[in-house]
Amino acid sequence: MKTFNILILVLFSVMSSKAQNISDMVRWSSIDQVGTARTLGVGSSFGSMGGDFSVININPSGIAEYRVSEFTFTPTMRNTKTDAFFEKNPAETQFTKGTKIGLDNIGFVIASNPGSNWSSSNFAFGYSRIADLQRNVELKGKVSGSITTYFAEQANGKSPDDLDEFVSFAAYNTGAIFDFDKNNDYDTDFVDAATPVYRTQDISQKGGINELTFGWAGEYKHQLNLGFSVGVPFANFEEIKTYTEDDPQDLIATFRSLSYTENLNTSGVGFNVKAGFTYKLFNRLRLAGAFHSPTYYKFTDDYSTSMEYSYVDGSPETYSYESPEGTFEYRMTTPWRAVGSLGTTYKIGDDIKGFVNADVEYLDYTNANYNGTAYSSSSAEQQWTSQVNRDIQRRLGQATNLRLGTELAYKNLRLRAGYGWERTAFNADDFYNHKTSFGIGFREDNFFIDLGFRVAKYEEGYNPYVVLDSELDPLSNISTTRSRGALTLGFKF
Repeated sequence: MKTFNILILVLFSVMSSKAQNISDMVRWSSIDQVGTARTLGVGSSFGSMGGDFSVININPSGIAEYRVSEFTFTPTMRNTKTDAFFEKNPAETQFTKGTKIGLDNIGFVIASNPGSNWSSSNFAFGYSRIADLQRNVELKGKVSGSITTYFAEQANGKSPDDLDEFVSFAAYNTGAIFDFDKNNDYDTDFVDAATPVYRTQDISQKGGINELTFGWAGEYKHQLNLGFSVGVPFANFEEIKTYTEDDPQDLIATFRSLSYTENLNTSGVGFNVKAGFTYKLFNRLRLAGAFHSPTYYKFTDDYSTSMEYSYVDGSPETYSYESPEGTFEYRMTTPWRAVGSLGTTYKIGDDIKGFVNADVEYLDYTNANYNGTAYSSSSAEQQWTSQVNRDIQRRLGQATNLRLGTELAYKNLRLRAGYGWERTAFNADDFYNHKTSFGIGFREDNFFIDLGFRVAKYEEGYNPYVVLDSELDPLSNISTTRSRGALTLGFKF
């Protein structure tokens, strides 16, 4: 298992439904510059090109390439597949998949020619889907350890009145942990903490980021494009995690079964600015650059947990607990980004033309910031805010991402392809995620239709919980494949 997995498993471990950590920071910092099927088809490599609405999210100066106004509309089909297994029981690999119909883009570009030195002065506004978080994951297998050890470690040193009502108190209330000696040192029904236990975890995730964008771009003396945009992203994320342990063969005295469910609903709104230029060095060679400001988010988390525990104490006993509904508000700032692009257009004869483009994107995840004290002055939240920001500095790093794309045009037909390498956010790893794209399009004077398809593959490590003895952590591997098909209908006016 790669080093990056070992780091990520700590980040995604069970802590508290209300506890924000650097996994949240990575989630909201990992965006996807797509929207239209054309941009999807070339692998989002469009930084020095133009004439497509999606460039407003990559390099807004590309909006200056428009000579007529345009409306685009892009429905999509998104498919997600996962395979997951516990490292100590890889034979129990579980496969899940799901498909969803969505909308990736609605865009308007209003083109004008003001004359003089400015050959264009264009305004654009619209909607883009820049992150998709839908996924289902299933884990099954018999491995050593129990989540009750985690609950006991969270409770140790605290009286029952001081236990976290979403985690350790749920275990105490149902009898999963107990303190018969009244010394705030909690025990479990697992006399041997390393006893193998059959367990499952089902994870259901929904949500994403939809961004409203407003921008302007102009072309100066047919050589220099300048542009900027303002983005207002709306983020949402729903997650239900159900973890179970079971002893169907009665091999563990007293213990019978356990079920622990966590519910999280996150919503947020943010603000960012993008600015860029494109310079036409020679007749067909273009150099471009763009800067994306941090996105300043305000988030609200609504969360709850529930638990059921069954054991035998003379006779079978089952107890259940439901936590109160919790709400917490906080702020996050994602890293800034810089995008450098180099592209060339070409023409062969009268009928064949096209372009090749390369984008290099740089971002430093250590520039991210979590602020849990924006709406809370408690000392506990101050300590947690400091801890999360220390984790950002220690565990996250810099990322340089590369995207290559090309388009070939023969008369009214367009063929496209793209490839991307994106580095993980974690500083102890050199792992890259890979994205492969293809596309086709057909264009008339006032109408066009584009199809785009992309497959993206991701690897990550995961732990349902973390205990002091790392040998008892249920370390697991999750592989995710996201396929995305898009259809863009465009009208020029």
